[in-house]
Amino acid sequence: MKRALVLLSMLVLPACAVDLQHDLTEDDANDIYVLLQRHGIDTKKIKEEGGNEPRYIISVAKQDVADAAQLLRDYALPRPHADGLAVFKKMKGMIPTQTEERAMLLEALGGEVSNALNRVPNVLEALTIVNIPEVNDLTQPEKKPMPTASVFIKYRMGPERQKPISEEEVKAFVAKGVPELTAANVQVLMTAAAPPEAEGDAARNQTVFGLQMTKQSAEQFKAMVAVTAVVLMLMAGLTAFAFVRRPSSNGKRRASASE
Repeated sequence: MKRALVLLSMLVLPACAVDLQHDLTEDDANDIYVLLQRHGIDTKKIKEEGGNEPRYIISVAKQDVADAAQLLRDYALPRPHADGLAVFKKMKGMIPTQTEERAMLLEALGGEVSNALNRVPNVLEALTIVNIPEVNDLTQPEKKPMPTASVFIKYRMGPERQKPISEEEVKAFVAKGVPELTAANVQVLMTAAAPPEAEGDAARNQTVFGLQMTKQSAEQFKAMVAVTAVVLMLMAGLTAFAFVRRPSSNGKRRASASE
């Protein structure tokens, strides 16, 4: 019986947790935590040790890794994040050339705009490319080339099948973020993402013996319960068989008396 209890305890041990994402900002960690919990996946948010800025780890049970990873792909989490103006902080005292400084400025401007667009609800990914032509003292004011920008946005339709942001709104927003840029010189490409699988909590969650768990966890739990039941039945049968085969104390006394 002790062996059966040991085996039972081994079978019902909780599944090992697996780090799904690490080095996350608090906003990204919160977004992922809420998404996974809403879809019935038990999730832990853990603060990483060390570092100047707080970073977080998201972990889930081993059997939920596949479902969790698919959800992150469906909802484009964690969100893309560009360095933006912070790219200048990485120079660490180095003096860039004029060409390098100009390239960094263009990257920084595009990154700042992209980061802002990525915070719009239902925008899955935004990428902005800014081009500011070079000018010199010989450039005539009336022939001065104007800045341009190209924006790519991948989005998910809202509940009423509407875009999260219109092309006109994108153009106006980008034009305000780049010096001398006009909305007419902003090109926008918007593409709708395929909707995620229509699988809500009812499909993902199951109730087993009064416990709420994911579909995969429920299947594994049922399998463990079935194996445990078989083991206990075998142990009970062996115990009963041994008890039946054991000679009774009355039989021993009668045998001694006859001798």
